[in-house]
Amino acid sequence: MKKINGKYLKYLFMKGTENLLLHKDEINALNVFPVPDGDTGSNMSATMLEGCKYLESLDNETMDNVLDSIKNGTLMGARGNSGVILSQIFRGFTDALKGKIEVGVKDFAFAFKSAKEVSYGAVMKPVEGTILTAIRYLAENVEVLSEQKDFISFFEEVLSILDKAVKDTPNMLKKLKDAGVVDAGAKGLYYIAEGFSKYINGDTKIDLNIKTTSIPVEEIQMIPEDLKFQYCTELIVRTFESLSSNEENEIRSFLHEIGDSVVFFIQDNIVKLHVHTNNPGNVIEKLLTKGELLKVKIDNMKEQHEHFIEKEKEIEKKKNGVVAVSPSDGISKILRDLGVDEVVIGGQTMNPSTADLKVAVESVNAENIFVFPNNSNIILAAKQVAETVKDKNVYVVETKNVQECIASMIKNNPEEDPEKLLGIFNEVISEVDTISITRAVRNAKLLGEKIKKDEYLVFLNNKFVEHNFDFNEVLSKTFEKIDDIDKKEIITLIVGKEATPIEINIFERFINKKYPDLEIEMYEGGQVHYPFLVLIE
Repeated sequence: MKKINGKYLKYLFMKGTENLLLHKDEINALNVFPVPDGDTGSNMSATMLEGCKYLESLDNETMDNVLDSIKNGTLMGARGNSGVILSQIFRGFTDALKGKIEVGVKDFAFAFKSAKEVSYGAVMKPVEGTILTAIRYLAENVEVLSEQKDFISFFEEVLSILDKAVKDTPNMLKKLKDAGVVDAGAKGLYYIAEGFSKYINGDTKIDLNIKTTSIPVEEIQMIPEDLKFQYCTELIVRTFESLSSNEENEIRSFLHEIGDSVVFFIQDNIVKLHVHTNNPGNVIEKLLTKGELLKVKIDNMKEQHEHFIEKEKEIEKKKNGVVAVSPSDGISKILRDLGVDEVVIGGQTMNPSTADLKVAVESVNAENIFVFPNNSNIILAAKQVAETVKDKNVYVVETKNVQECIASMIKNNPEEDPEKLLGIFNEVISEVDTISITRAVRNAKLLGEKIKKDEYLVFLNNKFVEHNFDFNEVLSKTFEKIDDIDKKEIITLIVGKEATPIEINIFERFINKKYPDLEIEMYEGGQVHYPFLVLIE
């Protein structure tokens, strides 16, 4: 085969997604950090699956329509750093092919150059030994790829190049070499390309019947008995093409199945809907297969009832609003009490997508929105939201843990000039000390240190500093590394789900004995993976 049309490209992409899904757990297991972190396989899979949803909604499979679906779908499904970078790879790739009816080997090869430029441009400090290296290897071998006689030999060469890139990643990142693994993102890109090759070689059966969720069951809030459906959900959507009567009926039936108080109508290509439901995310996903979101409004009726807020009351637009990512219900309550307007559940192992964050930003009635990602693996997705929201000013405060967000919110002034407020937040983050304590989930090597399973691991200001089986010992060594600890006044302790009463007692006795002038404030956070999150001010 020497030419590919839009329909064929659609199924290439879907086969690549299927192959990635088959290896998702393997890619997740390549995590080089001995703590539960954002799952690369899950993040990349979610990104690709959203692209497939866009493709499946196409009535007209022209090349441009397929390219737009891949570009928009991967953007809205992007989760974590790996997902965001993957979406930018496809953004560059699709931009290079726009306007073509068919693409040949040479077109496909040179699209890798555009993919490399766009993806590198999306990352402020590109790191080699990652998925970026894999796409760079392809871009640097365009001439060799262009010489292939057909797509069968083309993808054989693509896989050969990517295989070399994957094997080279440990030579570029010491932490990969220390752990004895290759980069998960680069390996994921290899499996996507392998899926392309399988389809080209005649394996055309595709099964995407694998469901993924961004919020585990344990994080879903219970609904009060007197309120059957908790969220008042309103969407305005511009459809890709006019909906058929069957599609309209399908959406109406879907809305009635998942909620009540349904209002649904179409004017030209604009869909307006209103529904009370417990799963607003499902409504958004359903409509994303039909078009693009123009406006999203989600109100928590449970909270409205508790605060005696009338549903139809007009609220004056605030100057500044806040969206923050939280790993648990307990921490979500702390953040809301401090003035956070919208909380997105997410964090370690469950990175929210660009779409999740955008929904939250759109739902805040304010001119300026400050987004606190509270995890280094979510910062890129938050920045992507800032680029896509047009009717509000979105500022990303690059918090890497929830403690930094809590400290920032204590200094929050909703009426302050947004640029000045951003400076205040960044200054607070630079001044506070944060400690995150977890346990190793496996034997590993980290920064030259041999880590044993179930040891305590301590991160001071987001940097790994100590490990030990003795909790008191690991606390002592960590606090010795804090500058000007004697000048600190308050220590905030957020207790996680896996913390034991003995550990809590050890922590309190340690502080009272070694640092009696520090006032302890303790909160039940309920977060998983990290028994203790600490803020020192």
